[in-house]
Amino acid sequence: MTATFRYLIGILEEEEQRGWKVLLLLNLISPVLDLFSFSLIIYIVNIVVREQHVSQQTVAFTVFMSIMMIVKGLFDLYKCKVQSRFVYDGSHKISMKLYELLMKEKLMHHNQKSQMQAVALVRNDTLNCMNIIIDSVEVRVNIFTLFGFYMVLIYVSKWFGAISSILFTLFMIGIFFYYRLQMNTYGKRSRAYMIKTNAQITVAFGNFKEMKLADDPEAVLHKYRDASMEYAAIQRDYQMNKSIVSVVMQNCIMTVAYIAVICILLEPREKASVLIVSMAMYFTILIRMLPIAYRIIFGLNQIEFCRKSYEVVKQELNEYEKIKKTEKAEENIRRRDLTFRKGISIRNLTFAYTDRVRIFDGAEIDIPAGYSVAVIGTSGIGKTTFLDLILGLLEPQSGNIIYDDYDIVTHTDANGTCKADLGKIVSYIPQTVFLNGETIKNNVAFFVDEDRIDEVKVIECLKCAQVWEDVKRMPEGIDTLIGENGTTISGGQRQRIAMARALYKDFEILIMDEATAALDMETEKAVIDSIRQVKGSKTILLVTHHMSLANECDMVYKIENMKFVRMK
Repeated sequence: MTATFRYLIGILEEEEQRGWKVLLLLNLISPVLDLFSFSLIIYIVNIVVREQHVSQQTVAFTVFMSIMMIVKGLFDLYKCKVQSRFVYDGSHKISMKLYELLMKEKLMHHNQKSQMQAVALVRNDTLNCMNIIIDSVEVRVNIFTLFGFYMVLIYVSKWFGAISSILFTLFMIGIFFYYRLQMNTYGKRSRAYMIKTNAQITVAFGNFKEMKLADDPEAVLHKYRDASMEYAAIQRDYQMNKSIVSVVMQNCIMTVAYIAVICILLEPREKASVLIVSMAMYFTILIRMLPIAYRIIFGLNQIEFCRKSYEVVKQELNEYEKIKKTEKAEENIRRRDLTFRKGISIRNLTFAYTDRVRIFDGAEIDIPAGYSVAVIGTSGIGKTTFLDLILGLLEPQSGNIIYDDYDIVTHTDANGTCKADLGKIVSYIPQTVFLNGETIKNNVAFFVDEDRIDEVKVIECLKCAQVWEDVKRMPEGIDTLIGENGTTISGGQRQRIAMARALYKDFEILIMDEATAALDMETEKAVIDSIRQVKGSKTILLVTHHMSLANECDMVYKIENMKFVRMK
């Protein structure tokens, strides 16, 4: 627990670093007030029992204690406010780092996560990590408080209180270690099935039309039911085990109390009356200790339950720190603006995902500036991988990818090591298009703040993408909401809006990965012709299955035997 706590407070920002210390202080004040007030009550009871009457001093003490309880209640409310702010602000700041990682991580690392895993990481796991900090602080404070009550118990019951304290501690340790492994397993399985259940909801939502038309959707329902039942069973067992801990502790204490009462009743009346007062105080303290002990065990088990979230966040934040260190190390590297007067030259390109799956072996290709170039090949041959390499999203095992005189593999030009931003000259339309649920205007100017959007340019790009006539007929024109991922528009319109987004950006080379696949042949050719007319001498590189479209390009290459073969 200590190593986990130390790591988590180490990743907090300065404000949250102060926050957990303030919380620790506030959490310490509360039990100190508890101990003080409880000790005072014991003191008052002893005076009353010894003197057999209620003095004015005793009444004053009682009134003082009532005021103290009101103050403590207000203090606890303030502590809750501080704790909530700490948890949710801290979770937000950690999630911002992980969200930034999602945008900056390497493609191979990115592809290891599903959409639902990313959501769980950025939202749920960060919150669980902040709760681990809270639980760790509260466990420490509750242990301190419990030892304080041990001292009071020993003061009241002497050696019997000392033995009770030792047995109580051993009882707590036994319960914790009995449930520890189960809680860790529950946490891992709960996270896994939550992701799986949410993924099934996404599948049903994303495939709504297919689901609607399916004669027998039972297979899909079974998958969701199985995942949901597993998730529900894990949550049920987890909550049940939490309840068992509380019930076992309460009933064990009450059993001891009944046995003690029976023993007292068997004593002579004179001795029994004295013992009853002592035992009443003893059991009052013991019962007061029960919720503290439960909070300690519950806090420790909650930490175990959230451990998987901690492990995932730690792994991803380590990746984030590597990226930040790389960025820091590259701050002093010479920066340059890319040019695209000659084009792209690829030499001796070798790339493999694994030792057994090689995609390119010594491949070479030239993409001259101002030309349109098509790359064709069978499915799975490596067309998208080729584009990922050209975009710098994947790193080849060997070879050179040179934009004019800048090599994006070695990060060098004629003058040595340097850095350049491909985004300044490249615009890209992926094979799978994503549109948000906002307006057409916001989707076209996707990477621009709303108050800086050039609406005239948006319309020009929509015209160029052959979709302006459709948009013009929509209720709100470019301000029409299109639904999540463009659910209120057709597939062809969605793809052309994505193309308009690429055209909105200033570029020298437009790279398209099956970007016109949802269009009919006539519209597809019209889009390409329009782009060439509007963009003049800009370079176009496209991957396509359509030979008729490929033949419209100046140059055609085919991927064959891990090489590029010139067809035209």
